[in-house]
Amino acid sequence: MSDSLNALGRYVRARRGVLQPEDVGLTRQPGRRVAGLRREEVAELAGISAEYYLRIEQGRVGRPSEQVLEALARALRLDDESVAHLHRLVTARPYRPQPADAETAERIARTLSRWYRTPAYISDPHRDIVAANALATALGHGGLAVGSNQIAGLFNDRMKSTLREWEEMTRSAVATLRRDAHPDSPRLAELIGELSADPDFVRIWDRHDVSGPEDTTFHIAIEGFGDVAIDAHNFAVRSLPGYQLTVLSAGPGGKAETLFAGLAASVPLSTGTVPTGPPAPSPTAGPAAAPTAPPAARPTGG
Repeated sequence: MSDSLNALGRYVRARRGVLQPEDVGLTRQPGRRVAGLRREEVAELAGISAEYYLRIEQGRVGRPSEQVLEALARALRLDDESVAHLHRLVTARPYRPQPADAETAERIARTLSRWYRTPAYISDPHRDIVAANALATALGHGGLAVGSNQIAGLFNDRMKSTLREWEEMTRSAVATLRRDAHPDSPRLAELIGELSADPDFVRIWDRHDVSGPEDTTFHIAIEGFGDVAIDAHNFAVRSLPGYQLTVLSAGPGGKAETLFAGLAASVPLSTGTVPTGPPAPSPTAGPAAAPTAPPAARPTGG
């Protein structure tokens, strides 16, 4: 069995487990104990035999035809991002590290340093932060600084207790990691190994999500301000595949605007730069007056 077909099988099995009968127009029968859909239900929805679908989950078939992949996508209610991921799994491109172009990286870092009232940072496909302006670094007390990791920063008791939308935001952030990082990347394996000590990460990673809300508003408890509403927007960096720019903004007259203005008046106007080699080890953010703000879910373009 090829790795790509095993990966396809794991993916459709995970997505089958996430869907509920009501999601696909089926009636839930009394006493049903199955978590998610049954194999035969997915097979019927896709218009293929239950035996063939079982072999797909087990990786015991050759590469399915485009028609079968499209049928599976419809049956599993996959969105466009998830369909693209489905096709990436069966093509199984080899892992080839692609260091960031130094000139491009420096231009981007220089641009971020000019944003004086808006926290902004860039992360690579593993969600390691590779560039951040002074406001972003100050907002997270180092948790959004160059060398930190967005995903790791979400899996601690402080974030779980202060971020109101922790589950939704964390699912979306983890989805971007699965979508953008190559499955054979050593850095991805390192992150999964570190984070798997947290049962919440294992549970969310096993969903195999690759998409989530594009822009969002989250609420986070910050000492001295209370519950603060912050808007988060992500943009793909087209010149750096898999990288994303996250911009945090504040609505007029709200607590976030006051918070950002205070930070802007108190921090030096400097920025990190995008490294071309392996990322520095991700530090663990400690207690802070302004807890680390989570990343937005996924890029919208840029």
